Amino acid sequence: MSCGYTGPINEQNKENIKRAIAMHAAARRTRMLQQLREGLQLYRLVDIMEKNKEVCRSHFVFEGGNDQVDSQYIVSHLDPKMSESGTLKHSKEMQILNNFQDFLMELEDGGPEDEEALCVSKVMQWLSGQAHVHLLLSERQAFKITVLFDHTCMERMPDHRICYPVDSAWTQTITFPTAHSTSLNQFKENMRIAVQQGAYFYRV
Repeated sequence: MSCGYTGPINEQNKENIKRAIAMHAAARRTRMLQQLREGLQLYRLVDIMEKNKEVCRSHFVFEGGNDQVDSQYIVSHLDPKMSESGTLKHSKEMQILNNFQDFLMELEDGGPEDEEALCVSKVMQWLSGQAHVHLLLSERQAFKITVLFDHTCMERMPDHRICYPVDSAWTQTITFPTAHSTSLNQFKENMRIAVQQGAYFYRV
């Protein structure tokens, strides 16, 4: 398959195939947007758009269009700081990233919920301080969520049993503790608590 998936194609690997396709689509979309920006810049249109955002907005955004963030928008802007490939740390980090994507997709695929329920836009709000997609291409290209991994929490606090992802919306950074996110169910529960009780799990 051209999407980067190299494993066997069967029902058991359905989720892995879907994940590979989603990541491949995001990478292609980013390249296309970069080329579009370069083309616009030839005529200095990017500068004009940035100076006249409201005037130019109607040319790129349909009235009544959906500016709600989805799981793919968040995943495509992740900037993980990974350990060396082939190490145990790297393996744990990849599992956490996969769990995070599964967590977002599960929220997105969920049925109608009340306003207090957790959703993808609330995760976006927790991560970045805003719950909607960026309107300008320049903003989308500049936007990234830095992902850090904490491998030493047990060394610092040997007697503790659980710790949660720590977010800094000001710097758009999230830190995942690798010692407490091994299973998908545990990861999802930790994320729900961290986002919904966000006032207690953030850095300035």
